[in-house]
Amino acid sequence: MSKNLKVIFIFFAFFVLSYYELNLPYQCDREIFYELRFPRYIGILISGFSLSSAGILLQYITKNPLADPFIIGTSGGVMISIILSRLFSVSSYSIIYLLMNSVFGLLSTLFAFKVSSASGRVISNILLSGFAINSIVFSLIVFFIIFSKEHSLYFLHISFGSFSYTNYSIIIHSVIFVLILLMIVNYILKYIITISFDEEKAIVLGVDVKRIRLVVFIVSSFFTSISVTLSGMIGFVGLMIPHITRRLFYNYGFQATFFLNGFLSILFLLFSDIISKVFFYPVEFPPGIFSAVVGSFFFIYLVLKRKRKNESY
Repeated sequence: MSKNLKVIFIFFAFFVLSYYELNLPYQCDREIFYELRFPRYIGILISGFSLSSAGILLQYITKNPLADPFIIGTSGGVMISIILSRLFSVSSYSIIYLLMNSVFGLLSTLFAFKVSSASGRVISNILLSGFAINSIVFSLIVFFIIFSKEHSLYFLHISFGSFSYTNYSIIIHSVIFVLILLMIVNYILKYIITISFDEEKAIVLGVDVKRIRLVVFIVSSFFTSISVTLSGMIGFVGLMIPHITRRLFYNYGFQATFFLNGFLSILFLLFSDIISKVFFYPVEFPPGIFSAVVGSFFFIYLVLKRKRKNESY
């Protein structure tokens, strides 16, 4: 399939899935459409784009195909913030809520980064640090579900992803954040490309690799914070989609690949939500369960593939 046909197919699929997302499971009146379905739809767009953007940035800067914002612990840090916000009645409509989530996501990312840096093997050990963070977070979630009955359903939903808690206020704040992050990515784009091709050459050319890598980790943590704020924890999307994007668009430039990667992630989340509406309505099937099942097999495939190539991680 030629370059143009691939792009045309992606946009065609986007419009088809968007149509069904906004019209399923049944026709609705104007108020339900604008108050419930449309913000849910916009939330999926922002969440999908942000999650896969974080994933592809992490994979490029670390040159590790197993890097993912869910795996390195960023999502877990945001979840701690969401739990605390709920317990202390911080409004999910305010920008303070998004800022608080972003700070916690950043702190958990920096924690994983610092722990792995202390061992001298940032690229590999950051995955182990993230695993430890996620283990702590899931333990806290179970604890609060047991002892906070009134919030148990909410905690359960956001633990596996939910698009039901999106509102226009948080959408506006998220869009502003995403635009700022895109400007930062555009500014450091040439450094990311240089480092991803040859780190030693980048150092010779005067690129401060450690600083750029830290900036990318920070940007990725903010992208992830936006996604988790809007839709809870949806694992493995940032792992799978960048791989699929690079396989389909290997001969495209980084900038084009970056945005196509975002669109593929949106398609995946739209498809997941439509499947839940078609087969599980009126029960809301969490998208995180669907992505976890698919992503787990994908992760195993990557590990086995790397083992066959005798790669260390």
